[in-house]
Amino acid sequence: MANASVYQNVQIQETIGHCKAYSRIDLRKQPITDSDIEIIIKEAIIKKQCSMLWLVSNRITSQGISNLAAALHKCTALEGLSLCDNAVNDTDVFHITSALSHYNTKLRRLALTSNNITDEGVQHLAEILKMNCSLTELWLGFNKITDRGVQILTDALAHYNKTLCVLSLSWNKLVTDSSVDFFIDMFENNQTLRTVCLTNCNLSESSKLKLRKATKLRREFYLDL
Repeated sequence: MANASVYQNVQIQETIGHCKAYSRIDLRKQPITDSDIEIIIKEAIIKKQCSMLWLVSNRITSQGISNLAAALHKCTALEGLSLCDNAVNDTDVFHITSALSHYNTKLRRLALTSNNITDEGVQHLAEILKMNCSLTELWLGFNKITDRGVQILTDALAHYNKTLCVLSLSWNKLVTDSSVDFFIDMFENNQTLRTVCLTNCNLSESSKLKLRKATKLRREFYLDL
């Protein structure tokens, strides 16, 4: 009996094939599904050892993200991963952060904008930030993070993490004035952050003024409100 045909996606395979080794591989809006993830793992992560992998606005579900996360430690060259606009949830974040706990992971930029991440997912990220020494950029805009999530995240950054340089929480409408003291504590105790984005959170003008005052004397620092 003939073996069942192996799934292929010629377009994605050709796109990856045209990329140089150790380069950025851009697979935005393909649309990629879970079935394509194994191809991406084999061709982009393992064979090409890509430095950046952009999977923005695709159709990847939890199964695909779980498989992708399990393969991340196989790519010591990967420095940037974008899963923006893929309905990433808290369980998916757990799988991703578990991959980041591997000592050989060199991921520096993690973009998870426009997903379904709540405070539970933030808890996973905070725990990995306490031990991870490679991540320098974390993009979490347009999610479902509340003041509680801000407290968890800023505590990790204020008292444990010394490597993150960029943090974006823009467009998290559940972040309110109750988070101001958490941010100020982070600004006072963390000297590594260089950019913090909080545009279109639910912050009053008086709270924005407090945050600006708290960062006024910091050099080479940008607060986006």
